Amino acid sequence: MRATTTLFSLSLLLAVSARNTYRSVLTDCLNTASVPILLTSTTGWADEIEPYNLRFTPAPSVVAIPRTQAEVQSAVKCAHANKIRVSVKGGGHSYGAYGLSGTLVLDMAEFQTVNLDQTTKIATVGAGVRLGNMANKLFSLGKRGVPHGTCEGVGIGGHATLGGFGLDSRLWGLTVDTISSVTAVLANGTAVTASASQNKELFWALRGAGPGFAVVTSFKLKTFAAPAVNINWSYTYSFPTPAAAATAFQIAQTWGQQSAPKELGYGIMLFPGNAFIVRGVYYGAKAKYDALIAPLLAKLKTAHGGVEPTKSVKTLGWIDSLTDLAGAALATPARGYDAHDTFYAKSIVTAESAPLSFEALTALFTYLYTVVPPSSAQWMIIANLYGGPGSVINSLPASTDPSSTSSYAHRTAGYVFQLYAYTANSLPPFDADIIPLVEGMVTAMGEEAADLPAYAPYADPELGQAEAQVRYWGDGVARLKVIKAQVDPMGILYNPQGF
Repeated sequence: MRATTTLFSLSLLLAVSARNTYRSVLTDCLNTASVPILLTSTTGWADEIEPYNLRFTPAPSVVAIPRTQAEVQSAVKCAHANKIRVSVKGGGHSYGAYGLSGTLVLDMAEFQTVNLDQTTKIATVGAGVRLGNMANKLFSLGKRGVPHGTCEGVGIGGHATLGGFGLDSRLWGLTVDTISSVTAVLANGTAVTASASQNKELFWALRGAGPGFAVVTSFKLKTFAAPAVNINWSYTYSFPTPAAAATAFQIAQTWGQQSAPKELGYGIMLFPGNAFIVRGVYYGAKAKYDALIAPLLAKLKTAHGGVEPTKSVKTLGWIDSLTDLAGAALATPARGYDAHDTFYAKSIVTAESAPLSFEALTALFTYLYTVVPPSSAQWMIIANLYGGPGSVINSLPASTDPSSTSSYAHRTAGYVFQLYAYTANSLPPFDADIIPLVEGMVTAMGEEAADLPAYAPYADPELGQAEAQVRYWGDGVARLKVIKAQVDPMGILYNPQGF
């Protein structure tokens, strides 16, 4: 026993020594290039590597905080020369903490530019900008907006390169659809511009499957005139039985796909206690909204036994609408952002041609009404409408269409479901029973849901790499593998579920 222990201790010491030598070579290179870095011994290290999802405990060796594209190039060259994996932290909101998964992490927090060309209305946005700050700045520069999610602290880097859905996306498209070009650094340290006319294959990959193909330093984004009138609306119901809830969901699901114009951001939310919420934003006049929503409300009222729902309907300006959706002020610190959760999430993407059947919905609600979650867990399901009449999301070419400039794969989506469960106080410890709770939501729906695609921004770390690639990027996987081999043959730029 003593000999075995001694051998184990010796092996551990050798491993630690090798790792320290490995890190020393990297840090010497970074210091020579004058790239600011943090090490495990640096004050503030724990805060720097703390993920949004506290279920995870990332363990990078070095964090670089470049201030310029030239410093990004130097950092990547150091990693490339020493065959060290690099991951990129934008806002740090990755559900799987993937931005912190490399041996070397590039923290893009210094890339905070937000400018607007007053002639073309194209915005230049640094890769470290958070969504709330971008929204505030674009509005102040010219009352412009970009489609994006509701969480103000999410970073533009991962959001824009993986999809970027907001309630305004049916009107304007996904964030990825607004990208006209990017400046980026390849895995060998070469600086490039990628667009529909330059480095076209890289541009295609970066728009939908971005992390791992290049380090984006800035985006050129198409902007839109921010609507002066925005109706933030929600109606809350409670249905006593799974069959009643399934009936209501089918009504809401069908109405969205058949009757919701692109000016209506639309979704269905489910919570414990039988809470059933239909909510969204209408980008237009209140009178038009009232006439539009009335038929849906009439059908749901009948399904609700004639009982009126609890409602909230607010007429707001653009920034007030975004603030209301965020539930917090949009202004967010570039550094020191400290929002966290401890959770597990899955996603499914239904096709417009194949909405969930009444049988699948009844089975889902039967599960939700009878399952007993772990004592520490809360859950929610959000189903956002991507399709429907005139949706810009689905009007663009599929990723396999030769005319497409985007690897984003879900151009025929009806709804994207996020199934999410978290600890009651949003803090560790994470109860492992939360995972089967969420997985049970999908399996309850049977074969209809078993092989559906998934949405990459809602990263599911329980999926193996090969399965994740197919679910996230579908028929684009083969092309993405070819591009990855061309731009990063050594696999320096790292995304655990990417290429």
